[in-house]
Amino acid sequence: MKTYIERMTEMDTETLVHLFRQAGEENPEPNAGFFKDEKNILLFSRTDGHLSGFLWAYSLERPGNLYTKMLLYSIDVFPEFRRKGIATMLIQELKRIARNCMCREMFVPTSKNNAAAVALYKSTQGKSDNDDGITFIYDQDALLN
Repeated sequence: MKTYIERMTEMDTETLVHLFRQAGEENPEPNAGFFKDEKNILLFSRTDGHLSGFLWAYSLERPGNLYTKMLLYSIDVFPEFRRKGIATMLIQELKRIARNCMCREMFVPTSKNNAAAVALYKSTQGKSDNDDGITFIYDQDALLN
């Protein structure tokens, strides 16, 4: 089994639609604007010629520090390709990109009950800084008020 990691740097509608449909999104609407900013990162994997997974992330500037932080926003490996090291390969490539972007830290939100994600992040040298993490989401209604 040969797996390659690639970075998508310009819009490839066919590949994007396939990736997001495989990840369970019924009607993906590709966003060409994402690829106009080099701080936005989409990595995808091909295993034996087949799309097998992807992640997307953002390099975040900080107003009080020259060093950036990398936010790993989402990662997905398709069911038939899981448990083959592909998610680890995607994260390793993102870590390489983060180093090249002068990031001093990379972070990823998840929940304690997502055992597969917790195991993946621990196995790739991620550390949990607390046990009571919580994420607040401001939905469309909240943004209007």
